[in-house]
Amino acid sequence: MSIWGFWAFGNKCGLQGAASTIVELPDGRMLTQPNAQNPAVLEDEFILFSVRNNLRARADFYRILPTLDDESQERLQNLAGKHRRAFRITRDEQSETDAIQHKQVTSGVHLETPKPNR
Repeated sequence: MSIWGFWAFGNKCGLQGAASTIVELPDGRMLTQPNAQNPAVLEDEFILFSVRNNLRARADFYRILPTLDDESQERLQNLAGKHRRAFRITRDEQSETDAIQHKQVTSGVHLETPKPNR
């Protein structure tokens, strides 16, 4: 098993790298430009998608975060700050499953009754 767990990307840690910047091209299109000195291995959108959908990704994120360089930590802490709910850690996988099931059960069922023909 890799020391980077879920975030192993080739022979690198996918969480490494400084924040990219958004640049407007002369024709008005927007372009994401990686940091020249310390480009991000994985962009924020992929990291956000992963932590929203995978409990292991979230756990490994917080395990690896303190081992990264300062620029990487700043970028990822800003991302986690903007999306607190996605980066929230529950106690375990069973708690996560229970929370989903609770939401489904308590949301209720709303049936549309057919209108009588006149």
